[in-house]
Amino acid sequence: MDSERLTSLDYFRGMKPQEVEVVATAMTEDAWWEGSTIVQQGDQRGCVYFILEGCVRIERSLQNGEIVMVGRLGPGAVFGILGVLDGTDRAATCVAEGTARCAVMERSDFLDLMAGTTPLALRFQLAVLRCLSRDIRSTNRRLTELAALPACVVSIEDLEEIFEQPQS
Repeated sequence: MDSERLTSLDYFRGMKPQEVEVVATAMTEDAWWEGSTIVQQGDQRGCVYFILEGCVRIERSLQNGEIVMVGRLGPGAVFGILGVLDGTDRAATCVAEGTARCAVMERSDFLDLMAGTTPLALRFQLAVLRCLSRDIRSTNRRLTELAALPACVVSIEDLEEIFEQPQS
């Protein structure tokens, strides 16, 4: 993987060019076309994805089969960290919108950097913490917005009116 592609990402801010080159050796670059599934909810395969170009739609399938769009990520965003860190199944499906190009890091390489004690590993760990903090703040904002929505009160009479069958 060409390290030049990574230096423009906010994730690698604070790393020296030589350090980014080392991280780049643990990555591959891949592309997905419009509508292609990058990650499938429930999968156990673990990689971390750094979006270089394009957009990725994040969806969750509910138990009733409904698909809910959770978000949209663009260049510079990172996804897959939680599944790699805790080894659980993927919590969402990630789908390419248009052409999406990502730098991909395998779970073992990611965990090696997370367990490391070199200056490079420590800077990488700080980048992961910044990313997770940003995600938590975003989730908190969205939850606050949802909590502020007025509750919808529906009476039995309202339901009867809605579902009333026309008399024949």
